[in-house]
Amino acid sequence: MKRWYGIRRLYEPRFQERTLLLLLVIAATYYVVFAVVQWTTLTPESLRFDFANYFGGAQAAAHGSDIYADFKRSWGTEAWVVAYIYPPFFAELLAPLTPLGLVGAARVWLLAVHAAFLGSLALLIHIHPELTRAGRRLLLVAALGFMPVYLNLKFQQVATVWLLLLSAAVWAALRRRDGLAGGFIAIAASIKVTPIFLIPLFARLGRWRLAVMASGLLLIVTLVTMLASAGSWQFFTVVLPRIGLGTANWDNGSIDGLVSRIVVLAPQLLGGATQTVAKVVIALAAFTVIGVTIWLAGRAGTNDRWTIRLSVAALMTSLLIVSSVTWQHHLVTLLLPMATALAWITVRRPRARYGWALAAAYAMCWADRRAFPLPADLQVHSAAQGALVLAGTSVKLVGLILLWALLLQMLRRERQWTALRRPERPPADAAAAPAA
Repeated sequence: MKRWYGIRRLYEPRFQERTLLLLLVIAATYYVVFAVVQWTTLTPESLRFDFANYFGGAQAAAHGSDIYADFKRSWGTEAWVVAYIYPPFFAELLAPLTPLGLVGAARVWLLAVHAAFLGSLALLIHIHPELTRAGRRLLLVAALGFMPVYLNLKFQQVATVWLLLLSAAVWAALRRRDGLAGGFIAIAASIKVTPIFLIPLFARLGRWRLAVMASGLLLIVTLVTMLASAGSWQFFTVVLPRIGLGTANWDNGSIDGLVSRIVVLAPQLLGGATQTVAKVVIALAAFTVIGVTIWLAGRAGTNDRWTIRLSVAALMTSLLIVSSVTWQHHLVTLLLPMATALAWITVRRPRARYGWALAAAYAMCWADRRAFPLPADLQVHSAAQGALVLAGTSVKLVGLILLWALLLQMLRRERQWTALRRPERPPADAAAAPAA
């Protein structure tokens, strides 16, 4: 088949580059058109999910009142398990935009979201110099064509900002600028809690100074924003406990979402112990996935460039697997792990299955559950529909697990190559023997 003209051309480097350039132009054009149309057509109704909530908290922060009062009036505390509940730092961050009004502030914030995404792409290319010109074009095409990117833009979410901060943290860590890396991690964890797990990861990698500085800066940012924001204590007493409950929503792509959906479909699966067992399974899954990732990162025995990048990539993927809520727009942060995997494949040239596994993971994380014939009324009416719902709503989870396993395998291969390159120490007797 490789000898057929159309297929043979795909293996020619020059043809590949031209094809990727054409695809990049198409993807970039679509991105620009999407961005311009969205920016010019913003309305208060289109901002109902979720920027209106952010704006209400920012207004409260600007006036010194309860930053969660508006959200509680609009949605009640029950919605706190599915919505992004802004931490005090984020409310203070948006407070200067409140004089612009809801739509004006949203337009400025949307520009910041775009800038964060484009800045992330530049950083991803910079911290992966191993990518060839074709590899860089492929990464950009994959990023500009990634469905979660457009969902993030549609709802003015923080995932691109999170991606920028984490990419910057990796960049600083590779340059051994521990204070800067710690600062980026602290800000990222102040916007979204899960980056806090980067602190034990870097400690496991032997970067103790970075871990200590990130912890200290996070503590300072948290204390300052709590003192500045009225009602900020609710983030720790109400928000975090409720977010940790997870949700059975069909769009929740984490293990927590899958287990919760099973419990909803079969509440008596294990009799009266169903709820308890489900909570134990979710907790064990989180402990195992994150724990195994951090432990395997430390087994590399080195903190060279590949170990740092692969370890961070694997941890970021693992956090999406076990998070209490993983919406599809959260998967924007997968662009960093995918860039790392693509660069590793470019340099190490492993068997073709690595590339196919990466492509399959990308496709499954791109796909939306609405692409499957699931019940339109979001109700399950038979056992067959229940099985279909569980399968269709778990495609993203399978893609995440596949990418996570792939990154851990790459990390294992790096550890093996490091061991082979490391010179053997001479026996102690031979080292002590006098020269002839």
